Amino acid sequence: MTLETTLQQFQDSLPGTDAFVTVKKATRELIDADPAHAAAYFLLYGFARSYVLLYEDQAVTMDFAEAAKQELLGYMQGIARTLHGESAALLAEMNRIVSAYQGGKKTF
Repeated sequence: MTLETTLQQFQDSLPGTDAFVTVKKATRELIDADPAHAAAYFLLYGFARSYVLLYEDQAVTMDFAEAAKQELLGYMQGIARTLHGESAALLAEMNRIVSAYQGGKKTF
């Protein structure tokens, strides 16, 4: 399993809790499989986990679920783009994601 595979599966999935559960499980596995990038995977894991905890037993609209999916998808794409490059680029992307999340709606 790679982040790129996980990203593609998430992108192709229907919006909703099941898609976030898949990301949560995959990023948890990636933390163990690729410890050099554990912090990046853990950031994505935390977002997916929060969504599952918050909305697992909640009815949400399709628009809400799609917006949440697009938000996490954007974060995943940013990490994937910088994951295998310079460490400074990955750190900068992670900082950008945290800042965007802090300044956003905090959906998850």
